[in-house]
Amino acid sequence: MPSILVVDDSKTIRNLLGYILTSKGFIVDKAPDGLIALEMIFTGNYDLVITDINMPRMDGLKLITSIREEDSYKFLPIIVLTTESKEEDRRLGIKAGANIYLVKPSDPETLVANVNMLLSSRIS
Repeated sequence: MPSILVVDDSKTIRNLLGYILTSKGFIVDKAPDGLIALEMIFTGNYDLVITDINMPRMDGLKLITSIREEDSYKFLPIIVLTTESKEEDRRLGIKAGANIYLVKPSDPETLVANVNMLLSSRIS
Protein backbone atom coordinates (compact mmCIF):
# COMPACT_ATOMS: atom_id res chain seq x y z
CA MET A 1 0.00 0.00 0.00
CA PRO A 2 1.74 3.23 -1.13
CA SER A 3 2.20 5.92 1.52
CA ILE A 4 1.68 9.60 0.65
CA LEU A 5 2.51 12.72 2.64
CA VAL A 6 0.18 15.67 2.04
CA VAL A 7 1.66 19.05 2.99
CA ASP A 8 -0.63 22.09 3.12
CA ASP A 9 -1.27 24.79 5.71
CA SER A 10 -5.03 24.50 5.10
CA LYS A 11 -6.55 21.81 7.28
CA THR A 12 -9.53 21.67 4.89
CA ILE A 13 -7.26 20.92 1.91
CA ARG A 14 -5.27 18.34 3.91
CA ASN A 15 -8.48 16.58 4.92
CA LEU A 16 -9.97 16.73 1.41
CA LEU A 17 -6.81 15.30 -0.19
CA GLY A 18 -6.60 12.70 2.57
CA TYR A 19 -10.17 11.62 1.87
CA ILE A 20 -9.63 11.44 -1.91
CA LEU A 21 -6.41 9.45 -1.61
CA THR A 22 -7.49 7.05 1.15
CA SER A 23 -10.65 6.29 -0.82
CA LYS A 24 -8.31 5.11 -3.62
CA GLY A 25 -6.42 2.82 -1.24
CA PHE A 26 -3.42 4.99 -0.32
CA ILE A 27 -2.06 5.48 3.18
CA VAL A 28 -2.00 9.23 3.89
CA ASP A 29 -0.17 11.30 6.48
CA LYS A 30 -0.54 15.07 6.70
CA ALA A 31 1.70 17.99 7.65
CA PRO A 32 0.75 21.68 8.06
CA ASP A 33 4.06 23.10 6.83
CA GLY A 34 7.37 22.22 5.20
CA LEU A 35 9.34 22.03 8.44
CA ILE A 36 7.12 19.36 9.96
CA ALA A 37 6.92 17.59 6.59
CA LEU A 38 10.71 17.45 6.29
CA GLU A 39 10.99 15.85 9.72
CA MET A 40 8.27 13.34 8.80
CA ILE A 41 9.97 12.50 5.48
CA PHE A 42 13.38 11.95 7.07
CA THR A 43 11.94 9.73 9.83
CA GLY A 44 9.20 7.99 7.81
CA ASN A 45 8.88 6.01 4.65
CA TYR A 46 6.86 7.81 1.99
CA ASP A 47 6.37 6.82 -1.62
CA LEU A 48 5.22 10.28 -2.75
CA VAL A 49 4.77 13.85 -1.47
CA ILE A 50 2.05 16.34 -2.42
CA THR A 51 2.87 19.88 -1.31
CA ASP A 52 1.47 23.38 -1.46
CA ILE A 53 3.84 26.29 -2.16
CA ASN A 54 2.66 29.04 0.22
CA MET A 55 2.99 27.85 3.81
CA PRO A 56 4.36 29.32 7.05
CA ARG A 57 7.78 28.41 8.52
CA MET A 58 8.98 26.57 5.37
CA ASP A 59 7.33 26.96 1.99
CA GLY A 60 6.93 24.23 -0.59
CA LEU A 61 9.86 25.32 -2.76
CA LYS A 62 12.27 25.18 0.19
CA LEU A 63 10.77 21.81 1.19
CA ILE A 64 11.34 20.39 -2.31
CA THR A 65 14.89 21.77 -2.45
CA SER A 66 15.66 20.28 0.99
CA ILE A 67 14.30 16.88 -0.06
CA ARG A 68 16.33 16.88 -3.29
CA GLU A 69 19.55 17.75 -1.40
CA GLU A 70 19.40 14.37 0.36
CA ASP A 71 20.78 11.51 -1.75
CA SER A 72 18.23 8.99 -0.46
CA TYR A 73 15.32 11.21 -1.50
CA LYS A 74 16.58 12.50 -4.86
CA PHE A 75 13.99 10.40 -6.70
CA LEU A 76 11.07 10.66 -4.29
CA PRO A 77 8.10 11.71 -6.47
CA ILE A 78 6.79 15.18 -5.60
CA ILE A 79 3.60 16.84 -6.81
CA VAL A 80 3.03 20.55 -6.25
CA LEU A 81 -0.63 21.42 -5.72
CA THR A 82 -1.02 25.17 -5.34
CA THR A 83 -3.05 28.25 -6.24
CA GLU A 84 0.05 29.80 -7.84
CA SER A 85 -0.78 29.61 -11.53
CA LYS A 86 1.78 31.90 -13.20
CA GLU A 87 4.24 30.29 -15.61
CA GLU A 88 7.12 31.64 -13.49
CA ASP A 89 5.73 29.83 -10.41
CA ARG A 90 5.43 26.61 -12.40
CA ARG A 91 9.01 27.01 -13.65
CA LEU A 92 10.31 27.57 -10.11
CA GLY A 93 8.44 24.50 -8.83
CA ILE A 94 9.85 22.23 -11.53
CA LYS A 95 13.33 23.77 -11.17
CA ALA A 96 13.22 23.07 -7.40
CA GLY A 97 12.61 19.40 -8.20
CA ALA A 98 8.86 18.82 -8.42
CA ASN A 99 7.84 16.09 -10.86
CA ILE A 100 4.40 17.56 -11.53
CA TYR A 101 2.91 21.01 -10.92
CA LEU A 102 -0.87 21.22 -10.55
CA VAL A 103 -2.99 24.30 -9.89
CA LYS A 104 -5.86 24.30 -7.35
CA PRO A 105 -8.60 23.45 -7.68
CA SER A 106 -7.42 20.26 -9.33
CA ASP A 107 -9.83 17.61 -10.47
CA PRO A 108 -9.54 14.62 -8.08
CA GLU A 109 -9.27 12.18 -11.00
CA THR A 110 -6.38 14.19 -12.47
CA LEU A 111 -4.59 14.19 -9.13
CA VAL A 112 -5.06 10.44 -8.62
CA ALA A 113 -3.98 9.70 -12.22
CA ASN A 114 -0.78 11.69 -11.67
CA VAL A 115 -0.12 9.94 -8.36
CA ASN A 116 -0.59 6.53 -10.01
CA MET A 117 1.62 7.49 -12.95
CA LEU A 118 4.48 8.65 -10.69
CA LEU A 119 4.21 5.62 -8.43
CA SER A 120 4.13 3.15 -11.33
CA SER A 121 7.14 4.76 -13.00
CA ARG A 122 9.03 4.61 -9.70
CA ILE A 123 8.38 0.88 -9.28
CA SER A 124 9.22 -0.16 -12.83
